Amino acid sequence: MKQEKDIRYYRTKQRITAAMVRLLKEKNFDQITVKDICEYAEISRSGFYLHYLDKYDLAEKHQLELMAHANKIIQTASQSTIKRNDLMLHMLNYLKNDGELLALLISDHGSPEIQNQVKQLLKKNALKNIIAHINIQLDTETEKHYLVTFLSNAILGVLQEWINTGQKESPEDLVQIMNKIVSFEFT
Repeated sequence: MKQEKDIRYYRTKQRITAAMVRLLKEKNFDQITVKDICEYAEISRSGFYLHYLDKYDLAEKHQLELMAHANKIIQTASQSTIKRNDLMLHMLNYLKNDGELLALLISDHGSPEIQNQVKQLLKKNALKNIIAHINIQLDTETEKHYLVTFLSNAILGVLQEWINTGQKESPEDLVQIMNKIVSFEFT
């Protein structure tokens, strides 16, 4: 019986995520209600509230799961000989294939609060996992701060544009474009 409940719990969570994805393709995050999510997921409101406090909690928890996965990718990359190209390609493929909800949340249909949260997470990740591994001379904390700000805004901006324009370029093509724009290497 417990296993059956676990499967139902997991399926309900999947339905909620799928409903949010469908809704974000139709309207802006700010226009979506818990009632909308429940109707699209074909679940009760109490079923929704077993998983999330509200739509912001849904977005945040999903973001954190995806960012935890991204952190693992970055940490693996910094501990191995993986090149920056491979890292970015892996991240873009993940976003395109498994991160559809996060992609929609940072798109034009997302909300500024969520986009800002993603930017803050990108800053943390850049500071913790990238800055120490790139070959750029930084003499002061102010220089480091602005490099982290630049990287997080640049990455988010490129991702938003790619998502908003329908991800027409392949992840491989986007990596090549970004390589022409940013030319640093991991040490």
